[in-house]
Amino acid sequence: MAFFLLCSIMRVTGRAVLIALIMALSMNVNGQENQISSDIIWDTDRTHSGTITVSEGFSLTVENSVVNMEAGSRIVVEEGATLIISGSEITTSKPPQGIVGFGHGIGSSASSFMIPASDYDEDFRASISPFEGGSFFGFEFMVNDDESIYGNESELVLEFDSDASDTWITVLGFPTGSVGIAGLELEFDDSNTVQIPGIELETRNMRPFGTAGYEIVSSGSVHISGSTILGGNLQLDGNTIISQTALNRSTPIMAMSNAANMSLSNVSIGWSMDDHDLRMGPSTTLSANSVNWTGGLTDRWERRVGQQMVEFSSSDVVYRVEGLGYQQSSMGSLISDQNGLGLVGSGIERVVEIGWALDSEQYSQSPIWAEEAFIITESFRTAWNPQSEVQDYGGRVAVDWNKSTIIAKSGSPDIVSWETPDILILSIDYEENLDADPNEGWRANLTISNTGNADAMVYFVCDEAQTGLRQSIGDAYVGGLVESGDTAMFPINWTPAGEGEMALACTILTPSQLVNEDHWGGGSMTTPLIDFQYTEENDAGSVVPALVAMAGVGILIGVYLIRRS
Repeated sequence: MAFFLLCSIMRVTGRAVLIALIMALSMNVNGQENQISSDIIWDTDRTHSGTITVSEGFSLTVENSVVNMEAGSRIVVEEGATLIISGSEITTSKPPQGIVGFGHGIGSSASSFMIPASDYDEDFRASISPFEGGSFFGFEFMVNDDESIYGNESELVLEFDSDASDTWITVLGFPTGSVGIAGLELEFDDSNTVQIPGIELETRNMRPFGTAGYEIVSSGSVHISGSTILGGNLQLDGNTIISQTALNRSTPIMAMSNAANMSLSNVSIGWSMDDHDLRMGPSTTLSANSVNWTGGLTDRWERRVGQQMVEFSSSDVVYRVEGLGYQQSSMGSLISDQNGLGLVGSGIERVVEIGWALDSEQYSQSPIWAEEAFIITESFRTAWNPQSEVQDYGGRVAVDWNKSTIIAKSGSPDIVSWETPDILILSIDYEENLDADPNEGWRANLTISNTGNADAMVYFVCDEAQTGLRQSIGDAYVGGLVESGDTAMFPINWTPAGEGEMALACTILTPSQLVNEDHWGGGSMTTPLIDFQYTEENDAGSVVPALVAMAGVGILIGVYLIRRS
């Protein structure tokens, strides 16, 4: 009996362990990496650590609950998977706590924070500390727009009397946009202290500074509604819909993929971590309705483009790029490599579009700024335009954000204006004369057309079609100027080294700088077989008539002498 009871207990215990194991495999276990391979619902408050990945074809739903994301934790949504957050709060115990200036110096855009001295009726010492090992060395501050003071490596210290009023500290000079302010420590005469994180100070033209507490990374679908998101880094490169939701210290949302689709409606955004609320790729689509953006010096969005290349048909093309980025900078001279490739600008990521803040001066002038950049050739020389009287090839090409490589060749949709030749052998005319004496040669006219819009100095050579041996057709290289939109005729005189039926194959010599030698045309043309035979010597060249004549003269002389005797 005891044995059967023990077996029953073991069976029950085994099923419980199995169920627990299945739940552990399909749900989060703190501090580990876990894969969701079923549809999971979180509907109770919880703390999450580690990484949980929602697999393709499955979903994670967070509803009516508070999820505390521990530092470094992640939710990953694979392509084809779904994350739904409804009526919930996603928070973290370590959201960004510091503040930092935008780096605009003095004036209306100056970055300032207030020390609340009027809140205290006793003397105190205020220590302003940099964020996480930063330094205030050489860092200038302005007190109430009056007194200029400097910090040291670890802090800036100010003394306040019991009757002091609230004091504004303006952040000046380098590096106002790179060193964060962790906060204040107020030390009173009785040794009591008050800690005030930077994020809790009243500020002007400042933004949060610090590291996001967690990440939500998605290449699938994310739907967030009626929720609050605090202190996270959101990388949403799939299909995202956010509605009736507050985002705090969780922007800019990153949507850099060309496949990303972002929809925002009735969304409130506060305390963006950068100078924009949304960062998009060149082709990310955006729908924004009733969005309360951060405002101030924080723009609504930026579009950014990574490294772009330009592809020419030739090596050693000297070019420049004008109008890059908001500063519309002009890069110095660049040169294409042996494959005809070159960089657009410096090759680093750049901003190509800005959706200005609604309350900014820029917005009143134009709600959106967009880059208009161009690639302009400075020197484009090949064997077909080596001389100064033949103009440079190339021209002007628009830089398209959506392309990793800009094509700078005739016929490209990016071309604004372009000048290059297009060469073709039209014909070899010989007036139906297919017989010739090798000594006298076979004469013909070779016609070349140029349907491009730039002149070219074009030369060609001719070989015997069967053997490939180079043939004498006059000069070593025959050819010359072929003007744009025109044809040119060049005479040849083929004098082979022997008799027989032979055909002549004539080939355009294309520039060696071209990556693809036939990109500007060229090609070859072969004649029909020409019958070369030496001509036989005729009677006029025989010695017999001369001998007969000499014999006749001799006879006449003999007759004359006989008559004289």
